[in-house]
Amino acid sequence: MREPLERDDEIAHLRQALDAATRGEGRVVIIEGRAGIGKTRLVHECRELAKERGFGRLQAVGDGLETAMAWGVVRQLVERSISRYSGEVREKILAGPSGAALKALDDAALDPSEAELARTLHSLWWVAVDLSSTRPLLITVDDAHWADLSSLRFLVYLSRRIADLPIALVVATRPPADNAGPLAQLSLSADRLLPRPLTPDALSTLVGGHPEVVKAVHAASGGNPFLAGVLVDELAALGLPIDDANTAEKVGGLGPSTVFRATLGRLPAAAVSLAGAVAVLGSHADPWQAAALAQTADLPAAVEALVAANVIVTGDHLEFVHPVVREAVLSSLGPIARASLHARAATALAEAHASADRVAAHLVHAPKGTLPNAAEVLRKAASALLAAGDARMAAAHLTRAVDERPDDAALRAELGRALLRTGDAVNAHRHLKAAAAGLPDAELVAAAASATAVIEGPAAAIEELTEAIARRPDGESRLHLEARLAVFRSFLPDQRQVASAHLSGYAHLAGGTPDERTLLGLLAQMGRYEVWPHEEVAATATRALANGAYFDDATGSTDEMVAWLVALLALMAADGVDTAQREIERARLKVRAHGSPIEFAMVTNAALFLSWRTGNMRAVEAEAEGALAAVAHEDPGSTVISLRATSTHFAVYAALERGDTAAAASFINAFDRAHAHARPTMPTIWLHEVRALIALAGNDPRRAMSEAYRQRDAMHRVHVDPPTIPWRAPAARAALLLGEQELALELAAEQVEVARRWGAATEVGAALRLLAHADPAARLDLLAESVRVLEGSPARLELARSLVDLGEALRVARKRTDGREPLHRAIELAGECGSAALRTRATEALEALGDRPRRQVVVGAEALTASERRVADLAATGRANREIAQELFVTPKTVENHLGRIYTKLGIAGRRDLARVLA
Repeated sequence: MREPLERDDEIAHLRQALDAATRGEGRVVIIEGRAGIGKTRLVHECRELAKERGFGRLQAVGDGLETAMAWGVVRQLVERSISRYSGEVREKILAGPSGAALKALDDAALDPSEAELARTLHSLWWVAVDLSSTRPLLITVDDAHWADLSSLRFLVYLSRRIADLPIALVVATRPPADNAGPLAQLSLSADRLLPRPLTPDALSTLVGGHPEVVKAVHAASGGNPFLAGVLVDELAALGLPIDDANTAEKVGGLGPSTVFRATLGRLPAAAVSLAGAVAVLGSHADPWQAAALAQTADLPAAVEALVAANVIVTGDHLEFVHPVVREAVLSSLGPIARASLHARAATALAEAHASADRVAAHLVHAPKGTLPNAAEVLRKAASALLAAGDARMAAAHLTRAVDERPDDAALRAELGRALLRTGDAVNAHRHLKAAAAGLPDAELVAAAASATAVIEGPAAAIEELTEAIARRPDGESRLHLEARLAVFRSFLPDQRQVASAHLSGYAHLAGGTPDERTLLGLLAQMGRYEVWPHEEVAATATRALANGAYFDDATGSTDEMVAWLVALLALMAADGVDTAQREIERARLKVRAHGSPIEFAMVTNAALFLSWRTGNMRAVEAEAEGALAAVAHEDPGSTVISLRATSTHFAVYAALERGDTAAAASFINAFDRAHAHARPTMPTIWLHEVRALIALAGNDPRRAMSEAYRQRDAMHRVHVDPPTIPWRAPAARAALLLGEQELALELAAEQVEVARRWGAATEVGAALRLLAHADPAARLDLLAESVRVLEGSPARLELARSLVDLGEALRVARKRTDGREPLHRAIELAGECGSAALRTRATEALEALGDRPRRQVVVGAEALTASERRVADLAATGRANREIAQELFVTPKTVENHLGRIYTKLGIAGRRDLARVLA
């Protein structure tokens, strides 16, 4: 087969994409154009080029019917790769990545939560990684405009993470109708090829004939290769020679029905009926099933006629030669004929025990009452679609199911929940309220309130829930509504006092049920923000966490995982680090086994807070970088932005402890560039503190003061003032640099008062150190007290800071001998904590006393970055690159790059020497 005409640039581009994938540089190519322009031919050429290069190849074709089937295109990609094998070979393939993909899709259907969808996308991405691990991989999807939503989401997910994988993803589609849909998103990371119409010269080469006829065909087809071919076929069927100039004037009168007339207009009725059945059944139609649907007695004759007319191609299945032909056949069927065919198809498929989604795809186009159990079939199909993240199609199925059984309150409830996920809160509320009237279910009342919150805001939802609670007796159902009410109140600053009083009434709960744990978790968060006694907050958070039960409750919902995270942060802020450590390790194991990047980032955020709290800055750096990498390609919703803000916050802390102000500034600048217009959340408010710290490190006290006050104002607007992220500390330091001693003293005294009210040793010790700087007369006593308090704290780095300050103060007070011991100890602690900046400061202070402490020389393993050390430690235990990548939620290529730098820094040849060098 010769190369397509006038497509040299497109084919060259496809060659470049394949060559890049061969080098391990993934590429995404979108071939976009109207029907018949030659997209399919370019996909075929790309597959041939990939075959020549020894690529693995996966292919799928979108189909209008399968648009309503969860993971239809993804299943095609997998199933086509194994369909030609049988016996032991097939079993071996199913034991590898292809089987893993099918298992991921089957498991996803069991859990309709959004969290499970995220895990499924990540699992499928790993399948692509594995399939490309032995040779480059080409994935092609033709007619992607008909692909199901869940598969399109996977293509977007893959495209964002393809850069360092040996994969070429080539997607052919008509121009997307939705500028915000998955196909539009896919274009953002892709090279777009826009095949142009053929010129008259190329058309002349393609079809031959008299120049006037070619000119007329070109004008009628717009240079579209497929339509031009159809016109030429029609001219031949009409006996009009294309080499006769007089034929030209006949071309314009062929009309819009040319495709159908040219392909089917002169075929026997049985063949036309079979074509209609194949069109309704969709791609890969079974011949015998199509014959039964068309009521065709002589199947071989009908198939032979359609093949001879270049309408279909045969094999194990019947397929149209081109989607345009199928569309022409479908458009030729009247609405009643189409509905009748869909009804017969649904009945036949149901009798053959076909999957619910395939039966439902026909039911939605068939008359009501086609199947006696239509509602159940539609409900089951909708459940699979929800699990795949296609709430819109699920809602359509459930709407039809409610039409079949309008008095089924449970069915109406499912429709309401599906509509809520589509964003159609108005109709969701209507169905949920109707369902709640038929079923006395507290969850339905709470779901209806969620819809109210979207329509009218949280205040209206609060009113609705308050009235519902007043009508219910005490018990678990009422407690569920109380928990939802507390969640809604937590969104409104003006409800904080009411929420606080409301939650305080549940301080006695044991945390034995999910609703009790929700209330306790919110109570712990409230206590942290409102500065309740830290022992009370720690006890409340511990009951909320319930030895891992709260995390188990939360893993079906990103929002609920946020609630788990804030409860855990409250515990750690109250110095409950041992319990938090056990909770985090349990969560890590669960997320490593089956988690999504967002879940990994949440657990990592908890881990980096713990590492910061205990003073392990190397771990803080590694955890922060890991969390940022994990969510780098996620959609920037409020949860992801909050995770990035927290990770950025602690990455800045780590950079400043290294003494690298430029790196600290680059972290915050990167966040600001990406989220300049994001809606503020608590974690984004806290970033003003690190901006102030960067300004102080850059000797810009006025800017530091401004940032500190911006944080103060933002906190006051939402009525919170937690001492764990103190705006007063950088403000007081800035005031001292500006010579405003009284202001500094006032701010420091306030910080001590807030810290003592909280009561955790970490905050009290740090606040006393701040006050010591603002109060020279009491400096020594305050610093000594700070050290004593911090000795009982898990915060080793805070203790090291107070020891350095105490040593320097003793030197200034001419107590040189007394100053040596705290400085020696500070040097040791700062080294253990990984704070090069503090160790250097302590060393210089000791040198000022006349001592000559040993300077730290960065060699060997100490020269590794925190992320490199983490990879090195895992590799030294014998883990393969893939295992390390899975544990850290990065690509194997990232691990490979890390190891290359590690070997160079350590001066070793490979991983067999790692354990010896790191020991």
